Amino acid sequence: MKKMNKFFILLFAFWGIFGTQIRSQNTYTIYPIPQSQIMGKGNIGFTKTVNVLCEADIDKATRKRVQQVCTESGLNVTFSETANSANSNIYLGVAKSGGVADKKADAFSLNKEVLSKSGKYDRHILHLTAENDHAQVVIVGENSTAVFHALASLEQIFERGVEKLIPVTLYDYADQQSRGLVEGYYGYPYSLEVKKDLMRFMMRMKMNTYMYGAKSDSYHSEKWEQPYPETLTPQQIKNGLLSQKMMKELTEVSAETKVNFIWAIHPGNQFIGNANVVNRIMRKFESMYNLGVRQFAIFVDDVGVPTNEADCKTNADRLTAVQNAIDQKWNTSTATPEQQVKPLHFVPQVYTLSWVNEATRQRFYSALSKTPEKITIYFTGMGVWTVPNSGDLAIAKRELGRSLAWWWNYPCNDNADGQIYPSDMYYNFFEMPQVDGNAKLPSTLQNGLGIVSNPMQQGQVSKIALFSVADYAWNNRTFNNKKSWEASFSAILDTKEKREAFKTIIPYLRWNDPQEMQTAITSYKSGRVQLLGRILTRLENAIQVMIGLKTSPKENERMLYADLAPWLLKLQSMVRIGTEMTNISLSFNKEEKWEKYLIANDSIHQLDVNNAFTAYALEGLGKYISVSHRQSEPANKYFYPFMSYLKENGLGKNFFGTPAKDIELLRSAPSVSGKAILSSGVAFLNASSSVLPPQGYVGFTLKDGVAPKEIVVSDALLESCHLLYSTNGKQWKRMQSSTLPKGDFVKHLVLQNVTSAPITLRLNKESFSLHYPQLPALKDIAVPSERFGDGTSQALGKRAIIDNNPQTFFACHKNQTNGDLYTVTLAMPTDVKDVRVYFGMKNDDYLQSGRIEASADGNHWQPFHLKGSGGFAGGNDQAVSFTHDVKYLDFIGNVENARFVRLKVQVPKTDKWLRLYDIQVNPSAYAENFQSSTTDKFGQRVDEPSDFKPYTAVKQMQGGELYHSFTDIAYLDAVEIYWNPSVWKEELPQIQLTDDGVSWQTVEELKSALTRVDLSKLSKSLRMRLVWKGNTVPAIYEIRELHSTTDHPTVGVTGIRNLDRSKVAPDALYIYNLHGRLLRKDGRTEGLPSGLYMVGNKKVYIK
Repeated sequence: MKKMNKFFILLFAFWGIFGTQIRSQNTYTIYPIPQSQIMGKGNIGFTKTVNVLCEADIDKATRKRVQQVCTESGLNVTFSETANSANSNIYLGVAKSGGVADKKADAFSLNKEVLSKSGKYDRHILHLTAENDHAQVVIVGENSTAVFHALASLEQIFERGVEKLIPVTLYDYADQQSRGLVEGYYGYPYSLEVKKDLMRFMMRMKMNTYMYGAKSDSYHSEKWEQPYPETLTPQQIKNGLLSQKMMKELTEVSAETKVNFIWAIHPGNQFIGNANVVNRIMRKFESMYNLGVRQFAIFVDDVGVPTNEADCKTNADRLTAVQNAIDQKWNTSTATPEQQVKPLHFVPQVYTLSWVNEATRQRFYSALSKTPEKITIYFTGMGVWTVPNSGDLAIAKRELGRSLAWWWNYPCNDNADGQIYPSDMYYNFFEMPQVDGNAKLPSTLQNGLGIVSNPMQQGQVSKIALFSVADYAWNNRTFNNKKSWEASFSAILDTKEKREAFKTIIPYLRWNDPQEMQTAITSYKSGRVQLLGRILTRLENAIQVMIGLKTSPKENERMLYADLAPWLLKLQSMVRIGTEMTNISLSFNKEEKWEKYLIANDSIHQLDVNNAFTAYALEGLGKYISVSHRQSEPANKYFYPFMSYLKENGLGKNFFGTPAKDIELLRSAPSVSGKAILSSGVAFLNASSSVLPPQGYVGFTLKDGVAPKEIVVSDALLESCHLLYSTNGKQWKRMQSSTLPKGDFVKHLVLQNVTSAPITLRLNKESFSLHYPQLPALKDIAVPSERFGDGTSQALGKRAIIDNNPQTFFACHKNQTNGDLYTVTLAMPTDVKDVRVYFGMKNDDYLQSGRIEASADGNHWQPFHLKGSGGFAGGNDQAVSFTHDVKYLDFIGNVENARFVRLKVQVPKTDKWLRLYDIQVNPSAYAENFQSSTTDKFGQRVDEPSDFKPYTAVKQMQGGELYHSFTDIAYLDAVEIYWNPSVWKEELPQIQLTDDGVSWQTVEELKSALTRVDLSKLSKSLRMRLVWKGNTVPAIYEIRELHSTTDHPTVGVTGIRNLDRSKVAPDALYIYNLHGRLLRKDGRTEGLPSGLYMVGNKKVYIK
């Protein structure tokens, strides 16, 4: 025994000289990492019953704690004043007391220098050794609280068991005085259960500070003078409010765990502005004292900053007065330790060094330097989100005259409610929007009084970060980021399976998912799905384990599930979407693929709207509190964007066939040469010598019919050719002038040789072309600030907003303010009918509310109505999604000869820029120039069934009928209709066809998700319509035409003037106009103007 004690002394001397922690490979895993852990040799064990000897200064909480540690390790506990040689003994005492533990430490020759080490806190020695063949423990601390913290180390030693333990001596202390958390974020306060569980967790981590100043607790701020209520409604409990009974429960747990519950009051500007504020504060403190609170704080953050000397002095004097009032009331000479109140903590108006200029800051801190030194004053460093560092602490200490504690906004997510930070500390720095991603904690943090973490709204998830904060705050020098993170899981989850599952999904719960996902996605896009499949299987298995926490018998695990649920369940949905889409890509059954795709696509849609994935938060302070709704954002870098890819491409390439080209050559025979070109809004043919036989033709087919701005044909061409156009490829008209009849569209345009001999054509843009209509040209735009904040490119700059391209954007380098103007100058006076505004969603730089106005002179402005609304203003809540990151708003009005259009910001997001993509003038009027193959009963275009997008469906229509025109030049074999019958509750829609535009034939019902209509006997049909009853609109996603490869109509115009009436039935001579009105019964055409008519169920052109 003497030999072992000498060994300990030598090792401790070595440690004391060099300040180096000496550890063998068999050291105990203890967190926070002790300052020194010196291992002995051999094995020792505890007797079944342990005798505990406590000196007089060991308080009730510490006695209860040692009993808990022993009992939970399977040991029976007896307390006595003398040692029991037949049993193991645990000695608990205070240094220099002369008591039983202090004397035992001397008997074991323990070096007590650590107990007086300057600038360190909660100093203690824990010595585990053997005596009388039984394990013995001696714990001596500078006070009872230090002994209490030592028991957290003993608790972790006992996790190896109590029979075969290696002797060890811990010489330990904390580098920081205050170690803990501040519940000071903007959001839902923690529930009572979470608060109590966190205190027990913090007890194990030797943390001692729980400062409570929840921004949305009205009894902390708005109602700071009023006592907490005796009863609460269920909604108030959900919102995190506390009753008096709940507060008592909390302070009892605080006393048991020695995690000081510091209740903070926030009197706002009244702290300086009200002469009676000290008395008012003390009245509230007294009511909190009666609920068991024994330490207080004053918060005056996020209010007006005192700048002149008088106000700064008043601020400091009030703080001193409150501390003096506390001492006079509760810290008298006769007060017991349980009755006394610990010194104040103070969060000042200038809590960030960069908040004000240096002179103002120095004036402010100089005044505060006169306050009692025992008051702990907090700051956040140079910035609000700064990582603790010695440099900022040195500046503050120089100006204040004493050390400060660090309010550390880590891992706070109140500026990014959709994110959580369960990764290791340094990766979290990278994740957090306002934190320096390259920051590191110093190995020695100087001039600091403490670190309190302002955590996430998710208290259980915050434990991972709090574990490392505690580790660092206790022992700066030995902090290892990765190892600390790895060790945290054992303090949170009780089985290896749960711990490994949690670690597996964490890289996907955060915003930046790992590189392995990008690699797997790249492989998937190349047709190799195996790697993605393996990742998804691994994630699904881990997610199932974590979902099991929902029904765990352990309350902390159930609460962890509740914290994770929005992220966990959304991740699970994405995993299952990925798995299902992979299976779809491998299927060869078209109908089965479509049915499964509908389910997967609905799941993708739910990712952004399902309330189960919503992260709710309370925003604001005092009476200005509201609930915000943000979708959780797991795996947003690679995996979540991949959902959009799957939505667009999950069915495979060309599932609906090959989309039509923008322009294609149309010719009567392969021998007719030419190249069809569409460039800069002009369609034309390029042919140096195209030979047309008699009745031969050459021209082009456009992707969509258009009402052209102009058709150019040279006189030379018209000498030998007719210019013919068609909207459907089956009925043709001859252009009689350069003006197209109103309401007509051109989809097919040809030159037909009407001579009896072949002709050679030389075609180019100047001789034969069609010019598309254009949006009004925009000349310039004035913005609130010319400074480039963000955008497609600095070269493009603000012109991105007026380039009629909603893929480019610009954001001023300034936060939004009320009345910000974005004024567009038109190139020429224009009758403005409607305006569309595209804005971005990234980083929440969206338009919250704004209005559109137009003016002819720049002085008198007329507001436009928000489309679909009776009001003028619109923003994010009313906007329509254009892409994942872009939305748009439509405004309707009528200003003739307008020269200016402007966007006026009305409800600004004052902490965000405005990301504008485009301001377009008359986009709706422009869209009317293009033919839609699908319309409603009233001729309004319906684009979804012909956009080749499997994820867009008809949503809103009136009239109960959907019309689809067959506009291709080939005849039809079949039509495929893709829809979602699973959401249809009415009678099945009827499918009807017409080959003359007048009479309709019902062919079948719309039944299966992929309904195929055989048109082999109805190949000359011109239109199809779907007819249904009720107000519900069937979800039609796509209508695909399957064309004959051998049969197509003749290009040309049927011309008649004289009909041989003797060879036809009488009713075949009836002539109708296209509206069905009977004009003639005898087939005579005299007096009828040139145009299209119905004769004998056929459309003919009468010359």
